[in-house]
Amino acid sequence: MDRGRAGFLKWFVVQAFFCMNLVCVIGYAIAAGGFASKLKLTEAQLGLAGGTYFFAYSFSQLFLGILLTRLPLRLLMVLTALIAASGAWVMAIADSFPQLLLARLLLGIGFGTAFVGVVEVISAEYSRRFPLMLNISQSCANGAGALIGVFAFLPWINNPSQLFGISTVVLFVLSLLMFIVLSRGAQDRAISPKVVPTWPEIGRNLVLCLKTPRFWVGTLYFLGLFSCFLALEDLWNIRFQVDVFDESAGLAASMNSVLVTGLTFGGVLSGFWAARSGLAVPSRVFSMLALLTMIWLFSLSLNTPLTFLALFILGLGLGSAPLGLSFVREALPEQAASVAAPLLLTFVFVGGGFLMSLVGADLSGVSHLSFQVYQQSMVFFIVPVAMAAALSLLIRPSSRSFSSGG
Repeated sequence: MDRGRAGFLKWFVVQAFFCMNLVCVIGYAIAAGGFASKLKLTEAQLGLAGGTYFFAYSFSQLFLGILLTRLPLRLLMVLTALIAASGAWVMAIADSFPQLLLARLLLGIGFGTAFVGVVEVISAEYSRRFPLMLNISQSCANGAGALIGVFAFLPWINNPSQLFGISTVVLFVLSLLMFIVLSRGAQDRAISPKVVPTWPEIGRNLVLCLKTPRFWVGTLYFLGLFSCFLALEDLWNIRFQVDVFDESAGLAASMNSVLVTGLTFGGVLSGFWAARSGLAVPSRVFSMLALLTMIWLFSLSLNTPLTFLALFILGLGLGSAPLGLSFVREALPEQAASVAAPLLLTFVFVGGGFLMSLVGADLSGVSHLSFQVYQQSMVFFIVPVAMAAALSLLIRPSSRSFSSGG
């Protein structure tokens, strides 16, 4: 098999695993109302369950992402896929709050390699098209999540036991495919001792990341946009639409899918734009679009058609978040960039989990979710987006460029 086809197959199976991450995340968002009724959960418990996933995902992502610089990609991807499958199975049978937390914990740990695995494969196979391929990968995953939202009315999606039962089987199959496709071939960096960093080198690279101002610019840009998306799309948008605006659960799920669809298009469009003209202009345009739309949603109680439009535009703006990672990789030496990705993503998903839990804590004890309470909560989402829009002014053209080659 030629290298191009082998590289595509590696990307495809790892990307499928990344897509399953979004399927399980959106599946939880759709099922949150059902879990709340079935298990008699409070808003704070819902927020904690949502945050548990992201905290576990964040720290496992950092640890496993660093291990990817020393261990074979296949070993880590297969093991974590099996852990994710076990989490999906516990989710399918959960009948208590502790079981729900355990399921979210296992899913967070299991999917810890989903995004960093994609970054690893793109770095190896499509290094000269990194910003474009990264945004396409993120958009494909978001598209898978959007489809789950669009077809939320189907019984096997609307029923968490069936959805996560099917997800368990799919994750087991993917673990087998990754075992076959991610073979220890010539492209597996972990088998070449010349390029395996020592632990002291990894530590120095982590310190270099933390000491580099451009790392923080890219990280906080990504965090500002994506944490807002995570907390809204994975839990609070559906809850707000149902409890504040009296929409049906099915229509709220459709609205959520429009947000994800916008993010999908935004990721692709900003990626193509960045590949052609650099990161600076698209990062500013898309983040400002997101900020203005958040202010629109905050200020007015929109009717249903305008809410669909606003959520699509919001997703479009938030879709440029991965440009922050591309900016960081341009700013750092190659070895430091390999640990920068898991470090950056750790901050991003901790931010998402913290924001999700913060809103839950703010709403705890509120008996009726009025529009005024909704506005109060929306401030928590506007602040990180405003931060990203401001930081986009510091994203400057780099001397390194990405061509359209493979």
